[in-house]
Amino acid sequence: MWRSRKGNARTWGRVGVAFGLLGLGALTAFGQNIAPRSTSETSWSCTYTFEHPQLDPMRFELEFDEAGRGTFSFWRTEAEEPVILPLQLLARTVEGVKRDLEALRFLESTEDYGAEREMPSLGTVTLRVRQGDRQRTVRFTLTRHEKMRELVQRLRGIAMQEYRVFLISLARQYGPLDLDKQLRGLESELKNGWLGEPEKLLPLLRDLERDDDLLLMVRHRAERLARWIEREVQRSGGGGARRSSGRRD
Repeated sequence: MWRSRKGNARTWGRVGVAFGLLGLGALTAFGQNIAPRSTSETSWSCTYTFEHPQLDPMRFELEFDEAGRGTFSFWRTEAEEPVILPLQLLARTVEGVKRDLEALRFLESTEDYGAEREMPSLGTVTLRVRQGDRQRTVRFTLTRHEKMRELVQRLRGIAMQEYRVFLISLARQYGPLDLDKQLRGLESELKNGWLGEPEKLLPLLRDLERDDDLLLMVRHRAERLARWIEREVQRSGGGGARRSSGRRD
């Protein structure tokens, strides 16, 4: 989903029309429910950032508190401002992140988690965690640490899903002929186990399925994906369909 600038030019050409129509509204219309949070509201927060100058978007960022509330942001290569969207994670997702951090003893450790040989071509991960007055930030391109790999995959899966939902919503509103393509992308990500919270997609997919204004093939694909997610959730006991992958860290 995170493509090179050259390979992504045609897709973003169409999406760019929508951004042109939205203008700065992309920052507010899609993120109008974002409310500022003061540091006194929570004693814990986590920020995950992935950056790659050769991709478009070139940066993704998740920021959330212990209630799972926060923002998802991404930066396009040629845009002056990021798109900022509200984020609400499932309780089990936050618990999983905190469990991984505790296993790592992240705030107490001095380990940098980077591999001996850095790989800038894979992009750069930045992870920042705050607990009360304590805060720690690490930055790496590649990690060999198994638990850190699991954590990064978990966070990356959330970012991938939020971005895909944004593209689906944008296509539905401004480019309905691209909607089936976006759902095919979603299908690939789901079946490869790359997404963080598949069950959260069910309301969107069921809504697409019931929308008489959409192409029949789009509605049928949305229905099939919803049924697939429901089977996977039932099979996994409510834990979704995410599994570890060999994608970049």
